[in-house]
Amino acid sequence: MARKRKKLFIGSRADLYNFLISAAIFTFVAGFFIFLFFIHDMPDLDNLETKGRRASIVFESYDGKTIAVYGDLFRRTVKIGDLPKHVGNSVIAIEDRRFYKHGGVDFWGIARAMWTNLLHLRIVQGGSTLTQQLAKNLFLSRSKSIKRKIQEFVLAIWLEKRFTKKQILSAYLNRVYFGGGAYGIDAAAYRFFGKRAHQLTLYESAKLAGVLKSPATYSPFYNVEKSNKRTALVLSCMAELKYITEGEMKEAMSEKEKLSKLSVPMDENRYFTDWALEHVQELVGAGDEDLVVRTTLDSALQKNATYVIRNVLNEYGFKNGASQMALVALDKTGAVRVMVGGHTYSTGQYNRALALRSFGSAFKYFVFVTALEHGFNIHDHVSDLPITIGNWSPKNYRYQSVGSISLLDAFVKSVNTCTVRLAQKVGMDSVADKAEQLGITSEIGRNFASALGSAGVNLLEMTAAYGATMTNGIKMVPFGIFSITNQQGKVLYRASKKRRKRVISSENCEKMKTMMKALMERGTGRRAKLPVDCYGKTGTSNDSRDAGFIGFTDSLVAGVWTGNDNNTPMNQKITGGILPALAWRDFMMIALGYNKSAKENQAKSNAPGSAAKRRSMRSLVKEL
Repeated sequence: MARKRKKLFIGSRADLYNFLISAAIFTFVAGFFIFLFFIHDMPDLDNLETKGRRASIVFESYDGKTIAVYGDLFRRTVKIGDLPKHVGNSVIAIEDRRFYKHGGVDFWGIARAMWTNLLHLRIVQGGSTLTQQLAKNLFLSRSKSIKRKIQEFVLAIWLEKRFTKKQILSAYLNRVYFGGGAYGIDAAAYRFFGKRAHQLTLYESAKLAGVLKSPATYSPFYNVEKSNKRTALVLSCMAELKYITEGEMKEAMSEKEKLSKLSVPMDENRYFTDWALEHVQELVGAGDEDLVVRTTLDSALQKNATYVIRNVLNEYGFKNGASQMALVALDKTGAVRVMVGGHTYSTGQYNRALALRSFGSAFKYFVFVTALEHGFNIHDHVSDLPITIGNWSPKNYRYQSVGSISLLDAFVKSVNTCTVRLAQKVGMDSVADKAEQLGITSEIGRNFASALGSAGVNLLEMTAAYGATMTNGIKMVPFGIFSITNQQGKVLYRASKKRRKRVISSENCEKMKTMMKALMERGTGRRAKLPVDCYGKTGTSNDSRDAGFIGFTDSLVAGVWTGNDNNTPMNQKITGGILPALAWRDFMMIALGYNKSAKENQAKSNAPGSAAKRRSMRSLVKEL
C-alpha cells in the first residue's frame, strides 16, 4: 500500500515539473510575441549623427494668414569634445547624474523616483535618462502609452550598445529644446546669450541646463526668479558631484548673465508665437517633419492691440514713468485672440503677459467671489473702519470710513479694510483655493496682504480667471493652438472640445457682474466704460509699481498691465483706472467696431483736432 502511494507521489511531481516547463515555454513564447508587437513599428535607427535637423514651423492666424516662421535658428551641430567640460557636466548633473554608470535605462533611478513620488503623493521626480530622452526626441511621439515607453526602453539600450557616451551626449545637446525657438545647445547659446556654444561660461551653461526641465517655466526671458533658483540648483549639483569646486560655484553665482538682444524683425506676433511654440513641443514633440500650426490669434486684433499699447505708452506712459505695457484678450472658449507682451518685440523678447506681477486690487475679485460662494450677498454690510492684524494695518486709498458699507459699495470703491475683513470671515485658504480653481498656478500666500493683491500672478491667468464670470461660471482654460499638421496636410493634433468644470455658480456670476458693472459706471473703472454692457476691475500695487485693468463684455475678456521691468515706481497718480483703463477701452472700442482700426488711426494722427485730443488726454492724466 505504501509502495503505491509513493508511486502516485512521484507521478504527481513529474506532472508538476512538466506543467512548470510548459508554462515557462508558453510564457516565453507569449512574451516574445508581445515584445514583437510593441517593437514591430520601431523607427529606422541608423545615422544618429544626422538626426539633428530642426524642422521648420509655420504659424498661421485663425483665418489662415502666416504670422511667423521658425526654422533652424542659428543652429549648427557641435561635438561634446569641442565644448568646455562644464557644458556637458551641467546637463548631466541636473538631468542624469548616473549617465556614465547606466546602460541606457537607470533602474536604480527609476526606483528612487518612484519612492520619492510615493512619499510626496504626486509626481515630483522622473526616472528617464538622457539616453531615454534622446530616444524619445529622435524617434518617438509624445503619446504617453505603455507601448511608447517600452519602445523608449529598447531604443535607449540600443543607443548605448551602438554609440559611445560622448556620441549620445553630443546628439542630445544638438537635439534638445531650450525654449524661445532654440533647438540644440548652439542655438540656445546664441538665442539667450548672443554667443556660440563653445564660448559659454560655467554660469551660462548651468542656466541653459536648468531650462531643460521645463522651458516655459524656467526661461530667463520671463521667469527670472525661477530661472536663477534653478541655475543655483544646477551649480550645487555640479559641486556635489565634484565637477566643480565650491570656489568655482561661488564665483559662478556672482556672475550676472547678459541676455542677448538679438536683431530680429519687428514682428509683434512673436510674443504670441514664442508662447505657442512651447506648446507645440508638448503636443507633438520635436520631430523631423515641417509643421503648420493653425493658431487662435486674430491678426487684425493683434495689430490693433499693438497700436493701442504703443500709442498709450508713447503719448502718456513714458512721461509718467511707465515704460512697458502688456495686453491679452480671450474669447468665450478660452482661445487667445491677442497677446502683446510689451512695447516692441525687437528691443526685448521678455513677455510681460506671462511675467509674475502684483495686480493689487484686481485680486479682490477672488475675495469677493469666495465671499459670495460662502453665502454673502452684495447688499450685506461689512465694516470699513481701520483694522490691525499683528503689526499690519492696511490703509484705504482716497476713502473716508463711514462705519459700514455694502459689499457692492466696498467693491466699487475698492475699500481695502472691507476686503481684508471679508478674507478673515471666509479664510485666506478658501480665497487661495478659489484662485487656484479659477486657473491661477502661481503660489498665493495665505496671509491677509495677499487679499489685496501682494502675490505675483501673470496677466494671462488673471484675465482667464475673470473670464469665468463672462462664461457664467465655467472655468476658462487659455489655449493658442487649433491644429497642427505636416506639410502633406496630415493632422497631428487638433484641439478638442473638452467638458469644462463649473467653478462659480450662475447666481454668483450675476452678482459679480452687478458689482463689476457698477464699478465701470461710478467706480474706479469709469474711464474704461463702453457703449455696451461691460464689467471690470482696476488694480494698483504699492507705490504704483504695477497697474492693471481686467474686464469683459459678452464675448471678449481682456486684461492690461503697465509698469517697468525693473519694478521701479511710476508716477504715484498712475493707477489701474488711468493708463490700463484707457488702453483697455481703446482696444475694446476697436474690437467691437466702434472706433477706427490701427491703420486708419495712424493715417489720421496728423489730422485737424488730433493735437487737441492729445492735449485733452494729457490734461486728464495731469489732473489725476
